[in-house]
Amino acid sequence: MELNFEHLQSAHCENGVTRSLLQNIGINQITEPLAFGIGSGLFFVYVPLLKINNGPVLAFRPMPGLIFKRTCKALGIPVVRKKFSSKQQAEAFLNECHAEGHPVGCQVGVYYHT
Repeated sequence: MELNFEHLQSAHCENGVTRSLLQNIGINQITEPLAFGIGSGLFFVYVPLLKINNGPVLAFRPMPGLIFKRTCKALGIPVVRKKFSSKQQAEAFLNECHAEGHPVGCQVGVYYHT
């Protein structure tokens, strides 16, 4: 099955995904800055023990997934979140959702990035 999903270029990952997924279900008023604001997106994190590209982790936003979760909660949109212990389980679920015509957002991390 082919989904009629329009990818929208964005300046930031999660804000753009939030906007794209919400527009896919007909909520066209959400912009990237609006998703960031509704999702309470701004705060500061400094984690010197965790290194990415040989430097400490710095962030001016909440943990990945929270902007989307908070925006949907504020708009009264239910969200189903799943975690998988294997690549095969995740792929099977994605294929099932795709076959049913549901777009899916995937969150991946940089924990094992070297």
